[in-house]
Amino acid sequence: MKLSRPLYVAILSVAGIAVSFYLLTVHWGWWSAVCLGVGDCEAVNTSRFSEFLGLPVALWGIGAYVALLAASLAVLRQKFSPWAARGLFLIAAVGVAFSIYLTYIEVFVLHEICPWCVLSAILVTLIAVLSALEMRAAEMETDGV
Repeated sequence: MKLSRPLYVAILSVAGIAVSFYLLTVHWGWWSAVCLGVGDCEAVNTSRFSEFLGLPVALWGIGAYVALLAASLAVLRQKFSPWAARGLFLIAAVGVAFSIYLTYIEVFVLHEICPWCVLSAILVTLIAVLSALEMRAAEMETDGV
């Protein structure tokens, strides 16, 4: 069975929801982060940069991954195409840009790395690549190519 790009995006989005939820529980102090022997997740996840517009960055991540999941399912079910494919790419592109900003903060301001944050950045980047390919394919279909 050949898996489609939207299905891969859905699977990666579920993984992103799980990572973001874990980071949210750490941010709220439910337990200490397991940093896998790399960096200081606590320093990153409790820094002044761990909130955006008054909400934890991890909560924004959950929202973004839920939106990516919904858009990928719309593409998968061929609902609202090619708009769903465009929306999927737009959300993923914003996610990549925000991840770049947060990674910059980690490396150059906090001088710490959070492997869970890096994993989230990798997930959203993979989603962006897959969604760009899907958007291109959807637009080629509507152009009759």
